[in-house]
Amino acid sequence: MTENNDQGATPPPAPSGFEAAPPPPPAPSYGATSGPSYASAPPPAAGAGKVTNTMAIVTLIAGIGGLTFLPLIGSIVAVITGPMADRQIAQTGEDGAQLSKIGKILGWVGLALWVLGIIGFVLFFVVIAATANAAG
Repeated sequence: MTENNDQGATPPPAPSGFEAAPPPPPAPSYGATSGPSYASAPPPAAGAGKVTNTMAIVTLIAGIGGLTFLPLIGSIVAVITGPMADRQIAQTGEDGAQLSKIGKILGWVGLALWVLGIIGFVLFFVVIAATANAAG
C-alpha cells in the first residue's frame, strides 16, 4: 500500500490534551516468561462489607424506643422482632446479630420495668387500703 500524500487531504487534528493516557510499560519479568502473578489483591472498597439485616435494626430501634418514647409498644415490638431477625440472619448470613441481641435485651428490660411498675402501683393501693381499714 502506498501513503496518501494528496494535496487536498486534511491533516489529523492537533492533540487536545484529553486523550487517553498511554498504557504503562510492562513490569520487568526477571527471567520469567509466564506464570502466576504474586501481586497483592487491591484493598476492598469502602463499605463493601456485609449488609446489616433490616429487622435487626428495627429490633434495636424498638428496644431503645421501649425505654424512652414508646414505653410498652416499643418493648413488645423489640421482643417480637428480635427472634424474627435472628432467623433471617441465620438464613441470609447478613450482619446484625449483635444489634438484634441488644434490641431484645432492651425490650425485655422495658417489659420487666412495666411489670415492676404495675406491681408497685397495685401494692401502693393495697397498702393505702390496708392502712385506711386499720385506722378506721
